[in-house]
Amino acid sequence: MPLPEQFRTTSFRLAVGYAILFVASVLVIMGTTYVAATSEMQGIVRSSINDDMAAFRRALAGNGTDGLRSEVIERSESAADDRFFLLLGPDGEVLAGNIAASLWTGGWADRKLADGDVTANANLKLAAAQNADGEVRLFSSGEVLGPYRVLAGRNSHLIDETQEIILAALLWGCLATTLLALIGGYIVSIGPSRRVDEIAATTRQIVSGRLDLRLPVSPRRDELDRLATDINGMLARIEVLMQSLKQVSTDIAHDLRTPLARLRQRLETARRKPRDASEYERAIDGAVEETDAIIDTFNALLRISQIEAGARRAKFGLVDLSGLGEKLADVYTEVAVDAGHRLSTDIAPGVSVEGDTDLLTQLIANLVDNAINHIPSPGRITLALRQTPAGSVLEIGDDGPGIPEAERDKIFRRLYRLDRSRTTPGSGLGLALVAAIAELHGATVEALDNRPGLLMRVGFPLPPEPTVFAAT
Repeated sequence: MPLPEQFRTTSFRLAVGYAILFVASVLVIMGTTYVAATSEMQGIVRSSINDDMAAFRRALAGNGTDGLRSEVIERSESAADDRFFLLLGPDGEVLAGNIAASLWTGGWADRKLADGDVTANANLKLAAAQNADGEVRLFSSGEVLGPYRVLAGRNSHLIDETQEIILAALLWGCLATTLLALIGGYIVSIGPSRRVDEIAATTRQIVSGRLDLRLPVSPRRDELDRLATDINGMLARIEVLMQSLKQVSTDIAHDLRTPLARLRQRLETARRKPRDASEYERAIDGAVEETDAIIDTFNALLRISQIEAGARRAKFGLVDLSGLGEKLADVYTEVAVDAGHRLSTDIAPGVSVEGDTDLLTQLIANLVDNAINHIPSPGRITLALRQTPAGSVLEIGDDGPGIPEAERDKIFRRLYRLDRSRTTPGSGLGLALVAAIAELHGATVEALDNRPGLLMRVGFPLPPEPTVFAAT
């Protein structure tokens, strides 16, 4: 059976992962504490027994058998309930001590005493009565001193109880940690899960066609908010592109209908009655001219789409915008004169931008050509370029009739033409191409009032600083 959705969230799984790491840390800490505490307590008991045995050896060396026996008797009579001593003679008889001769063993030993041994000795029974389980564990050291056997021991049950307490604390601590982590993970996952549900609900509406909706963003600015902000930016871009596509479709249907109708009319007229060869030739030439205009329009639309998709960004490099402006000014000076205009320049030297030379040439050429074709003669056209702290600025101005303020943003749309320009040659794609090239280069383009006339201003960002590598 699959887990409930709340337990399958990333937040809950992350909390469980941290819980496992924390439990492992607790196990390491408690295990280290267990080993250290046990070792320390055993060391204390072992040191105390060694002191007893050292005292016995000194007594035997100093006063012989009587001194050893007196030392064992004294320590047995004054011993606490958990201390035990035994002195056996050469024949195994008990010379002194507070436990039975059967409990003697050589070397170090740690053993649980049988119930019969405990009940048969008053001292052991007293020690057992102090333990919750009524048991006695004898931790002892036995040595042979001359003809005698000596044993000193302690009831190590306290050490065992301490170990059990530490183990119990370890288990309960791990259990509590795990439960708290699971509960905390569940609680922590509630908030993100609700937000993900809200995002999913909004996304489903967007998929159904509501491109105007945006994902919710909270004031916390966490990773979900940053992701939602990026997605909202993407949605805004998609919405603009969809609106642009819709506008292009409408404009194509509106603006290409006329040349297509003219083409059909020319062909119908040529077919309607017999004509001589020269008339058919003129009709065909007219049809070819209309077809070329339509093909040019579609090629321009395709070029704009490629530029907006960033297909030309791979050809970017450092472009001498000043030199490019001077070169185009030389070309268009004669073109302006032929159209009855005068072109003047004010180009600052040494202005460079990061971009594509061919596209920047197209941008300047379209702006200058647009000014030449749309102002009455005689007209004055200016081409200016300057460097500012924020970047470079290109301006093409004229003293023509200008553009109404309400329509200045619309002229950058594809196939958009002013009413007074619909009778002049052109497809209405020149400024749309300029806007696409500017956006590809991270530049801004705007139409301003030149008082009189129109001023087209393109602002380029500063080129990136070249990377300087330290000498090795």
